[in-house]
Amino acid sequence: MIKSSKTLGRLELLSWLNELVESDYPKVETCCDGIAYCQILDAICPQMQVPLHKLNFSAKSKEDCMKNLKLFAINVKRLKLPFAVDATGLSNGRF
Repeated sequence: MIKSSKTLGRLELLSWLNELVESDYPKVETCCDGIAYCQILDAICPQMQVPLHKLNFSAKSKEDCMKNLKLFAINVKRLKLPFAVDATGLSNGRF
C-alpha cells in the first residue's frame, strides 16, 4: 500500500461527492439523509441496480433518513462488503 503525504480533506471529499452524484451537498454532515451513500453504491456497482426510486429524496426527519440508510445497509450486505453500516450513527449527521 502506498502512503500519501497528503490527506484528503472535507472540501475535497465534498467536491468529489457532489461531482459524482451531481448534487450540491453544502457539508459532509448533510449526507446523513442516506441518499448520497446509495447513489455512490449505484455509481460504483451499476450491475447491482440499487433501487433509488425507493429513496425519500425530501427526507428531513431522522425517521426518513433512517429508512434511506437502511436501504443502503441492505445493499451493502447484498454486495457482501466487509463492513457493517451503523444507520443510527450515520443518521446523527456527525462527521
